[in-house]
Amino acid sequence: MLWCVVYQAKPRGITVIQAKKTILATGGCGQLYRETTNPEVATADGIAMAYRAGATLCDLEFMQFHPTTLYIAGASRALITETLRGEGAILLDYEGKRFMKEYHEAGELAPRDIVSRAILDRMLKTNSTHVHLDIRHFDKEHFSKRFPLISELCESFDIDVSKDLIPVRPSAHYMIGGVKADAGAGTSVKNLFGCGEVASTGLHGANRLGSNSLLEGLVFGKIAGRAVSGQLNSGVSDLRHRRMKYDIAPSDRSRLDADDVRASLRALMWRNVGITRREKPLKEAQEIIRFWHRYVMDKVFDSSYGWECQNMLQASLLMAQAAEKRKESRGVHFRSDFPERDDENFSEHIELSRDR
Repeated sequence: MLWCVVYQAKPRGITVIQAKKTILATGGCGQLYRETTNPEVATADGIAMAYRAGATLCDLEFMQFHPTTLYIAGASRALITETLRGEGAILLDYEGKRFMKEYHEAGELAPRDIVSRAILDRMLKTNSTHVHLDIRHFDKEHFSKRFPLISELCESFDIDVSKDLIPVRPSAHYMIGGVKADAGAGTSVKNLFGCGEVASTGLHGANRLGSNSLLEGLVFGKIAGRAVSGQLNSGVSDLRHRRMKYDIAPSDRSRLDADDVRASLRALMWRNVGITRREKPLKEAQEIIRFWHRYVMDKVFDSSYGWECQNMLQASLLMAQAAEKRKESRGVHFRSDFPERDDENFSEHIELSRDR
């Protein structure tokens, strides 16, 4: 199979690259959620492209949420490392009450998914947009040396950590699932490889440990590079360029505004496919996303922004489907209507593909 990759290159416009083999290294999908630590480019493009190509996707229900990101209205969510809690930082609700011991015996040192759910529950109970991280008892000079980036971040928002509480809330952080890849970084589609956050290699289980992203990115990046380079002949002189037919029938439906769709989609995913899930909201999410599909997926866009919108819609639908299929709670996937782990019925991975 000869791979064709279409991308937008300035100032030349749309460009087509034909290759014998292709490595997907497009990163994660945090931008599917209203609250995220991810950069603007994390729009699940690799997941959507691989799905359209017929590749098998795996574990899409496992999205990790980081419990403490800086909450400043109008500002992007910046990660406040859990190492602070490891060194004695305390979580307080909006009313100033310490609450983590009510949810887990380890308190602030509980696993990320438990802390995220506890914070979300506390926000709902106190009708607030965030909780607070208290490090007022830290030595300020030691803090600035030990955590220089966080210190600078707080100062940039006029937060004096020796006197002020740090407003925090959970945000979408890392996609554990993705394009199913084997030990050689190969996917179910011939000549397509995957590495990094776009891939589902099985390294993380159902609840990723911090910094395991380095393992998946660096190790499998090297494995993918070696696999491809070892299979290719030297030079590309034998590459046969094929004629491409570009013929898409005009859409007979109105066009929805991509900005509005993206904003609405991110809010929907946060509400219905977020930290806690239930069957009815998951089904509603799929219904709403399919409605947007009818007015967005059959359009031809002139910019990558529109393509990203299509990719976001496709990946979101697949994530909601996977989350509905797994009727149990395991790792970062928590179903409030099925709060227990069910090894008898759900010990296997949930796989999705275009042909299934």
